[in-house]
Amino acid sequence: MATSRIIVMLSLALGVFAAIAVVAWPQQSADVLLIEQPVDHDVYVVHREVNVRSTINGDLVAAGRRVMVGGDVTGDIIVAAQNIEIRSEVSDDLRAAGQHVRITAPVSGHVVAAGQTVTINQPVGDWAWLAGDTVEVLSDVGSHLKIRARKITIDAEVAGDVELIGDQLYLGPKAVVRGDLTWRSDNEADISPDAQIDGEFIKEPLPGLVEELSTGGTYSLPLNIIVAVMVLFLLFSRPLRASADRIATRPGTSLLLGLAVFFVTLLFAVLLLFTGIGVWLGLAVLFIFLVVLLLSVLTGLFATSDIALRRFRPQPAVWQSLAAILVTVVAVGLLAKVPWLGTISVMAIWLIGLGALCWNAWATLRSFGHHEP
Repeated sequence: MATSRIIVMLSLALGVFAAIAVVAWPQQSADVLLIEQPVDHDVYVVHREVNVRSTINGDLVAAGRRVMVGGDVTGDIIVAAQNIEIRSEVSDDLRAAGQHVRITAPVSGHVVAAGQTVTINQPVGDWAWLAGDTVEVLSDVGSHLKIRARKITIDAEVAGDVELIGDQLYLGPKAVVRGDLTWRSDNEADISPDAQIDGEFIKEPLPGLVEELSTGGTYSLPLNIIVAVMVLFLLFSRPLRASADRIATRPGTSLLLGLAVFFVTLLFAVLLLFTGIGVWLGLAVLFIFLVVLLLSVLTGLFATSDIALRRFRPQPAVWQSLAAILVTVVAVGLLAKVPWLGTISVMAIWLIGLGALCWNAWATLRSFGHHEP
């Protein structure tokens, strides 16, 4: 038990660092944090509302309810907020996750963005990977473009190949695709007669679950994870925090339970599949287990951020929890690149998430049983 606790604490170490960063970054008592003077170094800031009005000669990492960048940034921008607006030039790359993301200034590097709505109104110098409900590309993209959204609009020139997955696609009269355009959907695309596709137009069906997982998600896995954990927290904050509490109080138990559930479920599914007892039941078990594993990863990441954050903020605001999620996922992504230690820590986060998720589900079922007449 002591060994498992040490492994879990190693996996939470970056989460603690993340929480320290969240509470230590510059904050003001007012609702709005203004950056009005030029800054000659990287800026890390978390606040309810962040408004950048001056030049930053370095990177900008920001989180809050609303982030508006109105000053030039010479480095990268990484931002997570409910509403995001980029109004001044970005000299390097941009990564954004929020409910509404609007880019109204040029980006010299690449763009990775996800949100309910994502709009690009100014040129992107390199490639762009976008995801959301409604995505609009209304200005040129200097390399390839990948989008996954329910509704997609492209009315600008794309210098490379275009890969799109969604329900609705509209190619406007100003749309020019210099490479191939691959449209994966069950619906036909709406293409203006004035639109131009220099390569091939390739129509394919929507990707299946196995294909999605085998490719690892072609739309920036870390960003997708950040958005997924944030959405899960906003929808199911109470059960997620209950799981985090179980991990905080009994990390070794959660880890051992996660190991047991993983191996027992796999063994049960193999027996069903290869002994003739029930092939279809075995496939159903594997499918359900796959979904549970995905939820376990998200649960483990949230627990890591929440446990660490609440050591410094016993009653954190929603935006502080979202900021901690952002920093934790990025930190864990960096930790994963470290040989051995990274693998062990990521596996620990995943397994304690699985154990806590199953433990919480069992406790909920028991409570329902006790309340029955």
